[in-house]
Amino acid sequence: MKELVQRASLWAVSVSLMLCAGILGAQVPASGRLPTTRRLPEFGTTDYSVTTISAASFTPGSDQTTTPAYYTDAGSLARGFEKYGQFVCIGPGELGELYATVDIPSGAIIEHIGLNTTSPADAQWGVAFSQVDLSGNPNLVAAFSSSAHNGFSTDYNPAPLSFQLAQNAGNALVLNVEEAGSACCCPLFSFVEIWWRRAVSPAPGTADFNDVPTSHPFFQYIEALYHAGITGGCGGGNFCPDNPVTRGQLAVFLAKALGLHWPN
Repeated sequence: MKELVQRASLWAVSVSLMLCAGILGAQVPASGRLPTTRRLPEFGTTDYSVTTISAASFTPGSDQTTTPAYYTDAGSLARGFEKYGQFVCIGPGELGELYATVDIPSGAIIEHIGLNTTSPADAQWGVAFSQVDLSGNPNLVAAFSSSAHNGFSTDYNPAPLSFQLAQNAGNALVLNVEEAGSACCCPLFSFVEIWWRRAVSPAPGTADFNDVPTSHPFFQYIEALYHAGITGGCGGGNFCPDNPVTRGQLAVFLAKALGLHWPN
């Protein structure tokens, strides 16, 4: 546990350095902020999934940039961290950070991040999305600041990120949301959205079935079924790509692909 806390502290220090460098918050001049859009990304309804992380799921960090650390007790409330239902406000004049992990399937391609806030001025809130390895080293994927708007609205990165998570083992996806502090009021943060889609693995260099060479138009997808354990072919080292599929064979494909299970 002590080692995990030390790693978390190291990661927090790294993020704090990024913040001091002007990635997030009010330190970033208007001309240096990444552009955002509040127009909902135009995705096919069956192709993309959206993972929403509520403000209530975030852990408060430190508002002391010289000694960054995670809050560990209710003392965080006394230092300006407030929750209004599912909304969060660090407090007027306060600088603060929030952290949350994200659960996205291995192989998924992350395209857009949405930051839902209400704030009277630009850059009252900022979000950084990073992939963190076992040693606590963050790889920054994207970061941007909120724009001014009355009422809750969501800022998105306008250009797709095309970031693919190769595997979850040994990696963590971490969101860092920062409030820059407002002397006049308490801008609110509601949630972060992650827009992602699944992807079929690239075709391997060699064929596993005698009758499905690398030049076959369905080679990539047949190999994906094989390597996922959904099919073993029709016997004799062949897949029989032109044979009809029976209802029994279809049941095997679907049950294995979906991982169907129910209690006995």
